[in-house]
Amino acid sequence: PRSTLFPYTTLFRSLFMCMASIRPGRAVLVVEDAVSTRSMLSEFFIGHGYEVLHARHPDVALKRLNTSGANIDAVILDVHLDDNRSGFEVLELIRLDERFVDLIVVVLTAHAPLDDEDVEIIQRNRAHLLFKQQGSQRIFERLEGIVKPLAMPAA
Repeated sequence: PRSTLFPYTTLFRSLFMCMASIRPGRAVLVVEDAVSTRSMLSEFFIGHGYEVLHARHPDVALKRLNTSGANIDAVILDVHLDDNRSGFEVLELIRLDERFVDLIVVVLTAHAPLDDEDVEIIQRNRAHLLFKQQGSQRIFERLEGIVKPLAMPAA
């Protein structure tokens, strides 16, 4: 139904507007277990010229990152994933690999508030947290600040 998809459509529009600063020909890894959300994100970014790698399962996400990591500018990571595993687990595994210490990770969740332990994991692993229900303007502002450094030319 349109009424349940509308907030996500606004979110995806905001994500794209902010991620437009990513260098052409680069990729985003979308880790999301909800088929409709993953498909909408993928179609949206592909339609705007991005390569989109996607995964619904944590192991698939880590495999994609390991095989394509040099070409990935950012990871969009849902908190609640298949196999009763958490996006926080994926985040911590990403940061254990020295190749991905500086990789931008945006943690998305529709579940608020998070407990103190979850917030500490996000902070310790230098990730960004966005709540899907924050609304498009707030998401746009946050993502703009997150991905903007990617547009800077290498020295």
